[in-house]
Amino acid sequence: MHRALCTPARVVPLLWASCLAISLCLLVAGLTRSPDVRPAKQELDQPTLAWMQTVLNNWERACRQDLHVSTEPLPWIIFYDQDQAYHLMPEVGRLPPHELTPVSLRFAGRTFRLTRVAHQRGRLWVPDREAIDIATPKAAAMPYHNDQRSFFIAPLPALYRRLAGAEQASDLDELFLGLTAHESTHTRQLAYAARRIERLRARYKLPESLDDNTIERELRTNDEYKSLYNEERKLISAAIMTGDLADCRRRVADILESARVRRARFFVGDKAGYSDLEDTFLAMEGMAMWVQYRTARQRAPAREEWLTTLVRLSERTDAWSQEEGLGLFLLIDRLVPGWQKLFLKPAFPSPFAVLRAAVSGRRQRRSATT
Repeated sequence: MHRALCTPARVVPLLWASCLAISLCLLVAGLTRSPDVRPAKQELDQPTLAWMQTVLNNWERACRQDLHVSTEPLPWIIFYDQDQAYHLMPEVGRLPPHELTPVSLRFAGRTFRLTRVAHQRGRLWVPDREAIDIATPKAAAMPYHNDQRSFFIAPLPALYRRLAGAEQASDLDELFLGLTAHESTHTRQLAYAARRIERLRARYKLPESLDDNTIERELRTNDEYKSLYNEERKLISAAIMTGDLADCRRRVADILESARVRRARFFVGDKAGYSDLEDTFLAMEGMAMWVQYRTARQRAPAREEWLTTLVRLSERTDAWSQEEGLGLFLLIDRLVPGWQKLFLKPAFPSPFAVLRAAVSGRRQRRSATT
């Protein structure tokens, strides 16, 4: 993110490592193309409005069907193009000079008017932080109001489609629709994560700047750590792929042991707080990635296999917290009914702890029956 979540820590991630995945997957042809010059205050066209409405429809569906939570509160959403931003549910008293437009969107049976704010010297205005450079379009959730509230920004198609040729427009639309579901999920987590990071700072020595890639940045050049992590990732993949529930539980037990060994070896001394730090970001990124996966499944072609959707999503990120987080939450979703309420509260648990309880609880019930 662009400002500390728990000052001076930087807690919430940039859009999938600043959308580096896009450059790997989609953007071979169009990166050097100059954007068309468009006048300020250009009215939104119907395809753009339809895309914006789809963002809200996806989030409403995710709340009701995936997360099983109320659709309220709808977060402050800032849609933006190269000239201006369109704010949905803003705190009007915080806005710079603005204009209420006649354009509206619907969410959960209610109608919301859009408020227009012109960019400031070509930069996107956002609350409680410096204006953001939009040279690289990004979707990102951010905290404000002393980290107690959240908003997210989302580039409009006219802006992010500059990243590639016209033949990639549909792929980019789907990618950014998934990312908006991901970032919407973060708006339900950020305030809780901020408090947790603050408590961790009081207990442990942590780097001044923190985000979901901190552990990866520090240890990705350590061959021993990478070997342990890669083995853990293979175990997660095997557990996801098995069709037998008992075998899945056995493989989850192997995952838990692998994680225990890895943490006991490396998360000690001045890195003793890294276990809790990893838990925090795996919970955040894992649930957001799971919602993004579910959104992709809803929008996938009717006959597309779940594994095809999953592989396509996985190919768009190489961030450890997102890769492992998604895998853990796919397993949690399989083994722990009603898990959502555990992770959408201030004292959200470790994903490893939830899986450990699911596996050990099954063993205890089996022993008692025997």
